[in-house]
Amino acid sequence: MCPDPGTQARLSPRVLEQAADWMMRLHDDSSASLSAQWQRWHDADPEHARAWQRARHLLALTAQVPGPLARSVLQAPASRGRRALLRSVATLLVAPIGGWLAWRLWEDAAWDASVRTAVGERRQHLLPDGSVLHLDTDTAVDIAFDAVQRLLRLRHGQVLLITAVDPQSSTRPFVLASPAGRMQALGTRFNVLHQQATSVLGVTDGAVQVTLAAEGSSRRIVAGRQVRFTAEAFEPTVPAEPAIDAWQQGMLVVDALPLRMVLARLGRYQHGGLGCDDAIATLPVSGAFPVDDPDRSLSMLAGTYNLQIRRGPAGLWTRLHPARAH
Repeated sequence: MCPDPGTQARLSPRVLEQAADWMMRLHDDSSASLSAQWQRWHDADPEHARAWQRARHLLALTAQVPGPLARSVLQAPASRGRRALLRSVATLLVAPIGGWLAWRLWEDAAWDASVRTAVGERRQHLLPDGSVLHLDTDTAVDIAFDAVQRLLRLRHGQVLLITAVDPQSSTRPFVLASPAGRMQALGTRFNVLHQQATSVLGVTDGAVQVTLAAEGSSRRIVAGRQVRFTAEAFEPTVPAEPAIDAWQQGMLVVDALPLRMVLARLGRYQHGGLGCDDAIATLPVSGAFPVDDPDRSLSMLAGTYNLQIRRGPAGLWTRLHPARAH
């Protein structure tokens, strides 16, 4: 395996600008004479070869997204001038481009549709390829399908995806991005919750390849497994939570999940803050709770774990506390 270009010794800005210049010149002119000139430059100095390796790495990454997205990163307005453009592309070459570039491309995407749910609402959306997207409460998803890829972006909330065989092309990947990373479906059914800069992926069928948004490392998650991750790091892969997608039927099913996390998930289905006393935040909770009836769920928690419910004025907040001893 070739070493990651980002781990090699630093290259000079002058050489990186030369590599950037050759990238654009060869893109515009594929003549044999220009190719011969490039070859002489490439072979003249080991630094040139290393810079070109990074250029090829950059081109390979941009090939993984639709052309308009890649051009938005690799091109600059004409008014900036050619030297400014060379410096811009050279900056891409010197950056840790693996995860960073992928995320930059996604942020610059011209998303052509979006589906959303309000607090307390759930809905199903049929995607253009026949895949099914289920949206949980307070969820926003952008959709950008084209001839090259099937792309979704989860801005916040929770989704269940059931991917279909692509009727257009067997090589068109299905990718869901969250602020924490990119998830490529490998013939699968999977659930993703994104909340407070962290994504939780649970796979119930097939497999999903996850690439972190900032750090760039990748991990394959198979059916029956789950992983939490931020843009910078993975947590250990663990067995998937029981009935991780039961919210589709209006239930939250948990097994020994800390009370604070249970309340964070239930809180997504109602307006007003929902929390607990620090003394019981790590209390392990197991059970099935109706998400469409948060008050009933809180009563179930209070009755099962001997807790007290306190509510603020006008329902602005609700907190659970240890019940007072009699």
